[in-house]
Amino acid sequence: MAASCSPARGLFIGLRKDQLGARLLMMLNAIRLSEDYGTDFRINWFPRGAMAPTLATPTDLFSEAFIECHFIENAEFEALGPIAKPLWTFMNDEGPKRLEAHLAGGGHVVLDEGFEIVEFPWEDASDLRERFRGFISCIGFNPVVAGHIEQIEAAMAANEGRRTIAYHIRRGDILNTDPWKHKEWPAKIEPDELYSAYLEKNGGAKALVFSDQPESIARFTTAHPQAGSIDDLVDLKGCKTVQRDFLELFAMSRASEIVAPPISAFSRAAARLSGQERKCFHEVMTVEERDRAYDRLLERFAKGPEAFITPSEAAHVFVKLARRLQEAGREQEAWEIGQRILDAGADNAFMPLAHALNGMYLGKWDEALTYINRALADPHQWRENYISGLAVRAHILGALGRRKRARRSFLRAFWQKPMLPDVTVIGTFMIKRGRLRAGETLPFDRETLLVLPVRYQQTNIVVQQNKILRRRASDLSTLAIEWPWFAMDGKTDRFLNAPHELKKMQARLAKHHGGVPGAGPFSYDALLEARMGKPERALEMNARAVEAAPDDPMVRKRQAEFRMMTGDYAGALAEMEVCRACAPDHAFWHFLTGLIHETAGDRAAARACHEAACEMDDSTAELHAHLADMCRDTGDTEGAVAALERAAEIAPNQQRYRNRRDRLLKRQANG
Repeated sequence: MAASCSPARGLFIGLRKDQLGARLLMMLNAIRLSEDYGTDFRINWFPRGAMAPTLATPTDLFSEAFIECHFIENAEFEALGPIAKPLWTFMNDEGPKRLEAHLAGGGHVVLDEGFEIVEFPWEDASDLRERFRGFISCIGFNPVVAGHIEQIEAAMAANEGRRTIAYHIRRGDILNTDPWKHKEWPAKIEPDELYSAYLEKNGGAKALVFSDQPESIARFTTAHPQAGSIDDLVDLKGCKTVQRDFLELFAMSRASEIVAPPISAFSRAAARLSGQERKCFHEVMTVEERDRAYDRLLERFAKGPEAFITPSEAAHVFVKLARRLQEAGREQEAWEIGQRILDAGADNAFMPLAHALNGMYLGKWDEALTYINRALADPHQWRENYISGLAVRAHILGALGRRKRARRSFLRAFWQKPMLPDVTVIGTFMIKRGRLRAGETLPFDRETLLVLPVRYQQTNIVVQQNKILRRRASDLSTLAIEWPWFAMDGKTDRFLNAPHELKKMQARLAKHHGGVPGAGPFSYDALLEARMGKPERALEMNARAVEAAPDDPMVRKRQAEFRMMTGDYAGALAEMEVCRACAPDHAFWHFLTGLIHETAGDRAAARACHEAACEMDDSTAELHAHLADMCRDTGDTEGAVAALERAAEIAPNQQRYRNRRDRLLKRQANG
């Protein structure tokens, strides 16, 4: 079907799995790069696992000749192997030399992420933006699409001399489609009242409204008769959905100004086509103007959820309003609105979580627990919201005096994403309030943790930090660095493999310990040396800490680990005897003892220790998964399956453990 991917010079290969705007940006970037670096481009239009099934047939948009020349099938792309390197491999280079050499040697460059014009450090950003508008002419379109492009150009040209503002109202799949409707998108959805306020502020300009929700267009054009839509420019009857989507994007790109939500690949692609920046409401409206618009939104909510297209739209817009009400100390109003939305039948998985937060802020602890449990029981809950929900439940349970359950809920959240902002804030509160103590379920270094504050948490967070914690939160990554075998997310691995980050942490700790041996920051400093590949240095440094604090279990734990890393297994086991004597029922002491036996080659002793650790643990899924791996490697499928099932019970939102169990059972069934 498509051209081969085996020329002498490497190619730029674009692929995206998401929606049209992101894919078009990817394609234009690939075209630009191929032109500037003397090669060609290929597009893997619908890679495996791609979303947006309406995009599955490329001939709806592109000419057969263009597809034949520039598209690459999945099988051929997947067969490229290591000669295809991701774009980011070259993004920190000072010059193009390495990129040029890679292309010259037949190596390909893959563009598969980002929502901006690709810009290398050695390139002129302003020049790229000016040129970007012209690259769409390199795309061969389906004849139907090409004809409508000409008509749109002519219609917009007829308006020459008058300012045209395009308004992008994002709704569509966010409101109506699984799984997108079940996550809040405050950076993608803006309330109608902001659009109306800006339109009224710019009454002399022509207004065109674009939306993936027909009801939004109808509502806006009815409220503002001077506003038009793409149907006022060109007759798109008979066009397929994907063709209409693209033509709307193209028409938007021909406006003088684009006003859109902060995150929207669709409107951003339109802006890039026109060589301009699309604008957000915080850039074009004053704080007072936005406040008045939100007052009008509150008036609409007073009419009930029926004032919105669906309860789902009310839920998504409510998320933005609720945060403003919470910041103003008006949680009771937010609670009442949220309750009406839920009563109206909103089935968005994030809504009970949002309602639980308002209940928590109001001290309605029992009601908050009911709603957070409902949120966690929803099979559609997004993974990060589920983890945040576990942390929120821990906070609620702690307030109700159920400390054991609170610790378990928090730790189940922590080991999935140790650096998630909600986990950071609530975990710090629990530690400072004594709800999570070093020595209760989790051995950790409280002194080190408290001397490493982090910045105020504002992004990617569902709670409001100042309603939980008055001061700065602590850096809980110290716990993940201490116990690197248990975190499930890739961020922890990346942090452990970032020496510059670990060195920055060392520098901060040095200000506290001043080179004086002891427990806490000095001993932790030695741990960082080990994590950066210097176990001998760590062993020597921590030996001085052992002399200064021989009874501190964390100091002895680290010494055991360093001895294991340097091959002194007997010495490592002796150190762990000290730890277990301090707390015989700590699962992590038994796990590390098992790891030492395992490294030394004593599988039987290792398994006994890992089994003991698993008996004591109910919050660390990877601890159980480690036992599963050991059982599998020794041919004990039943033991491996049992351990994986326990891991899946601890982290039911993580499909990985059930998948591993199913593969083992399938292999067993096939003999």
